Amino acid sequence: MDADTQPPDIGLSLDGQGPLFKQIERAVRSEILSGRWPSGHRVPSEHSLMEAFSTTRATVSKALSKLTEAGLLERRRRHGTRVASTTESHAVLGFLDVRKDIESKGRAYSYKVLRKREVAAGAQTSSWLAVEVGTPILILTAAHCGFGKPEVLEERYISLQAAPEASMTDFEKEMPNTWLLARLPCTRLRHTIRAEAATAPQATLLGVAEQSPLLVSLRQTWADEMPVTWVKLSYPGAQNEFVGEFNPLESLSA
Repeated sequence: MDADTQPPDIGLSLDGQGPLFKQIERAVRSEILSGRWPSGHRVPSEHSLMEAFSTTRATVSKALSKLTEAGLLERRRRHGTRVASTTESHAVLGFLDVRKDIESKGRAYSYKVLRKREVAAGAQTSSWLAVEVGTPILILTAAHCGFGKPEVLEERYISLQAAPEASMTDFEKEMPNTWLLARLPCTRLRHTIRAEAATAPQATLLGVAEQSPLLVSLRQTWADEMPVTWVKLSYPGAQNEFVGEFNPLESLSA
């Protein structure tokens, strides 16, 4: 490349953490899962990525191969690489978009971390049986707010074995779901919905009566069989409902 020639601007930025192929993989994954690169979007060529990041074809190919194996990309010889057509549905399956729900009601959204601490998996994380005792865990207690008022409470455990950088991350700037999905593929998800009675602290934060019903969403995710996160979302029961729809006739007429 000539001294006066600038590398191509491909709209990707690296985070500077770890091997270069992992940085490229995370950057591309983030564009896909954020929706900025929709299904069918043409990914920059290997040559463009090589020039943009001053690296080798092997490094770029390794990053794209990992994303292809995860089902996020489709690579075809002489046709280039595109975002897989199934990416959108896989990315959102089982993930409740609290921010979207709050903003759809016309309220300004914010995410507040109320408490953040590190523990070893054990009695304090007994709800998450998938992790081995002694595994370092980051515990987040947070609130999803509309106009600054808590509307949904979140308790989250993140395995620092799977995502060690989480301990240094400001999750009020980038929400945990987005941050984790940009770095680790969700290869397995378990989602449970149940009812609970509001504790005194929950009732105070949500502005409801103690022992009033809460709708609770429990979610666990894995990446390549490694437990990544356990999340509990608590909604005031009288003000919320979970709705799902299945229409088998649609698949027959498609």
